[in-house]
Amino acid sequence: MESAEQHIDCGEVMDIASMAEFRLQLVEALALKQAVALDASQIERADSSALQVLSAFMQDAHAQQQAVRWKAPSDVLCRSAALLGLVRILNLENNPYA
Repeated sequence: MESAEQHIDCGEVMDIASMAEFRLQLVEALALKQAVALDASQIERADSSALQVLSAFMQDAHAQQQAVRWKAPSDVLCRSAALLGLVRILNLENNPYA
């Protein structure tokens, strides 16, 4: 039986200081084997450590055939992903910065 979608709020600031707690949320979501919705609508700052954590999560989810979708990814997240060449890995191809 398929479970409900797991919702994860990315918050406003995604930096190295917030990544330990955020990574735990992602690991728990993978363990639940549910589809995941990442609410990235409020992100105002995302550094490379955050994008590395998100990239690893997306790759793990893909390997486990676990669905992940973005809920309104902010321009900041999309621009940061584009600058670091992570648009494809993060599945953000449908944004204006891809």
